[in-house]
Amino acid sequence: MYICICRAVSERKIVGAVGEGATTLKDLRERTGLGSGCGKCVPQAYQLLRETLDAQHSPAAHHEIARRRESNA
Repeated sequence: MYICICRAVSERKIVGAVGEGATTLKDLRERTGLGSGCGKCVPQAYQLLRETLDAQHSPAAHHEIARRRESNA
């Protein structure tokens, strides 16, 4: 699913950027361009960022995010 329509940034790209070390919205913006258009994606992107970072520390959260991602595919 696309999170940022203006820059065509998908959930997968955000999760990948976090996997490569992004930990802040600024990091995501620098890596993907997210939030640099209209900005309406920022709240959803922030939520996904937090969930993804939390999942790195919690196997149960990781499985829940993966399940949701598959159901949105």
